[in-house]
Amino acid sequence: MGSLPGWMPILLDRINWGCTTSPWFVDLADEKKVYERGQRILIDLWPYIRELPRNISAVKQHLPERMEAARNLLTQLSDDERKYQQLFRNQFTMVDLVVEEVEALPVQESTQILCNAMAEMCQRRTCVEGIHAIVAAEFVATMYCRASLPSYEKYFSPPRFDARIVEEGLAWVRLHAKTHTRHAIWMKRMLCDVEDSCGNEIPEAAEEILTAFMRVWQCPSEESRLPSPVEAR
Repeated sequence: MGSLPGWMPILLDRINWGCTTSPWFVDLADEKKVYERGQRILIDLWPYIRELPRNISAVKQHLPERMEAARNLLTQLSDDERKYQQLFRNQFTMVDLVVEEVEALPVQESTQILCNAMAEMCQRRTCVEGIHAIVAAEFVATMYCRASLPSYEKYFSPPRFDARIVEEGLAWVRLHAKTHTRHAIWMKRMLCDVEDSCGNEIPEAAEEILTAFMRVWQCPSEESRLPSPVEAR
């Protein structure tokens, strides 16, 4: 099957750095700020989540016949994301947000930059660039959910909150925090199919999406980040 590209550990290290430096996760660690920060996160992410199935489908439509693993994965992801959108919206009830009111709010500049970057890579660039963008976005979602889930489960716990509302409200985070073995196998095969001469350098599309997410997360400048052992080689 081959091994994952050399840039993948660097990508994961940088996402992990984001999880440790973003004000999102600092606030989620403070019980007094979890509720308000949770509301803000949903408002900031919804425009991106709303457009994700269309972006994934756009990449799938331009895949060459030989990329069977990519087609399998993107088909599953596009189907999943349509269901996950409703799960994401279930979080609104948990923090007293109304979908129609959230939709009427102006989109934050950093969120719009992320949405524009994802649309550019998935809808107007090559399928390989779209794949790299989706891979970066999927790992960001997974690591965000794994980092935030303990705080959410601790704060939104019965009897303080209704058990049914919490169960439905946390379903999106819990699903993304899990390891999906079949997805992982398809992703590995897909990356082996498209891998080029990037070596340890994160591909441009993945880099752009990662940078955009870091802006949404309000991370400090990465100039302050020490290089990982992989990058230092």
